[in-house]
Amino acid sequence: MKKVNLDPKTYLTPELKSVMDEELEALKNDELVYPFVRDELKITKKEATMYIAALLDYQEDVHYCAHCPGLDRCQKNNPHFSMTLRREDGVIARHYDPCVKMMSLASFNNRYLICSFPPDWRDASMKDIATSVSSRNLVLNWMTKIASGMSDRWLYLTGSNGSGKTYMLACFANFITQTQGKGAFCDTTSLLEELKSLSINNKEEFEVRMKALREASIVVFDDFGNEFKTEYSFTSLLYPIISYRAKENKVTCFASDFSLDQIASMYQAKIGPERAAQFRDLLKFKCKKEYDVTGVNLG
Repeated sequence: MKKVNLDPKTYLTPELKSVMDEELEALKNDELVYPFVRDELKITKKEATMYIAALLDYQEDVHYCAHCPGLDRCQKNNPHFSMTLRREDGVIARHYDPCVKMMSLASFNNRYLICSFPPDWRDASMKDIATSVSSRNLVLNWMTKIASGMSDRWLYLTGSNGSGKTYMLACFANFITQTQGKGAFCDTTSLLEELKSLSINNKEEFEVRMKALREASIVVFDDFGNEFKTEYSFTSLLYPIISYRAKENKVTCFASDFSLDQIASMYQAKIGPERAAQFRDLLKFKCKKEYDVTGVNLG
């Protein structure tokens, strides 16, 4: 069988060659793409002409991802995958791998049982916490001590709407879940509603979820105090989680519009003064004090 001659000179018209030369020159001036083509693939000028289609596809893919519109708005032919080129047995071949943001999301999802904070905060870290308010400096210091095992206290943050209490705890939760295992960041109202539904409709899953929440590396109760308060939700859902975590010195945090005394007062009508005082004393013992982090808005 006669060998096929793939020399570009055999099929390129002057017009097509001119267009390809322009494309290759643009590729050579592309600082985002050319270093990889030159240094990793080590493509020769002849190969560049042979693989022009693959190179241009790669260039388009790289630039699209460099200006990523977000995972939920990806309009690529292969959404959530990034193209790369690899030399295999002398041939340049296209390969597609999950994009960095998709991999990051998968990693993030593996770190949380529940996560109620905004997607934009997935990469938030403790270094992102503004310390323009003295109480935030104190909280950040305690976060560092708790994360390093130097303290087993809990954090209870209060503040006006937009003060940053939820954001600060999201930063802390991200750090803990990266270093100490799966955690939970919960909107308290939604959490209790979900647990109540499971306790009625799926007791096996309810027990699994309760065990996971008791033993999670960190649990954050966001918007604490605004949940619908009943004797059942307190006795069967909320208190078993909190009391277990207190006994086992598990990292636990609260973001609330209310003081600890106000929390106890609100629960008193449902669980009685004695149990409400017991609940307040447990929280005060573990949290020591409340920190009002009101200041310049965070996040």
